[in-house]
Amino acid sequence: MRILRRIIVVITVGAILLISLFSPRLAFRVEEMRSGIRLYQVPVKEGDEFSLEFVHSVQRTPVKEVFRIERDGKIYLMETEYESFGAGLPTMPDEGAKSVVEGGKIRITGMRREIEPFLVAVSPVPGHVLTVGGKEVVLASLAKPGTGLRIRVVREPLVVPFLGRRYEWMRRQN
Repeated sequence: MRILRRIIVVITVGAILLISLFSPRLAFRVEEMRSGIRLYQVPVKEGDEFSLEFVHSVQRTPVKEVFRIERDGKIYLMETEYESFGAGLPTMPDEGAKSVVEGGKIRITGMRREIEPFLVAVSPVPGHVLTVGGKEVVLASLAKPGTGLRIRVVREPLVVPFLGRRYEWMRRQN
């Protein structure tokens, strides 16, 4: 009887481990748009937020956009902050959103705009930074200026990191 109980426990624990290792989890991924080469990846979960900061190409002023990852793995723009009105910058908030001017900045909050596909060109102007999980990633360190990037959330089995691929820089630093 003892041996049978031990076998049942070992099989049960093994099944739980296998199920958890192969269960999908969300991963935030930055890929080169044309080739699909993975440049950066980090695990995320529902409700996580990340930001993209850049210098506006026309106004030459800083812009910060905050995004949220929803349970469906989709990415939504939640708020934006900028210093001046101009071409390509919002003048009116989306329905249900609020616009606040303080400290010399315009901040629009309460947005929920789905971003699909999420495509970005690496800017030659310094300050093009992605912040995910508190870690800043300078986009020019991932690819040359002008390179098109796709940002997306994918589902991957938990076992992926144990097979040798780590959630860190995917491209060799020169």
